[in-house]
Amino acid sequence: MTTTRIDRAEHSLTGSKTERDFPWNVVLHNDWENSMPRVVVILKRVIPGMTLKKATKIMWEAHSSGKAIVKSCHKELAELYEELLLAEGLTVSVEPGG
Repeated sequence: MTTTRIDRAEHSLTGSKTERDFPWNVVLHNDWENSMPRVVVILKRVIPGMTLKKATKIMWEAHSSGKAIVKSCHKELAELYEELLLAEGLTVSVEPGG
């Protein structure tokens, strides 16, 4: 009986970290185009698991301070949420989390 040795290639990353290693923030910016109730409804509809209480808190923070973090996640998902919220008429951006 013979045995076959399988050599496994070692994987290495180039650079110190990849984009997926840290979270990205979906940021809601205050605007004067959308009513407060409309913003809450859109956040609840677009962001999975968003509660009425959390959506209201995010809306109020954006209204009072100019911006609020909606979600912190990996970059591709943050960009998807940004696209969906922009399509609903909200003013949002994606920023590296810290």
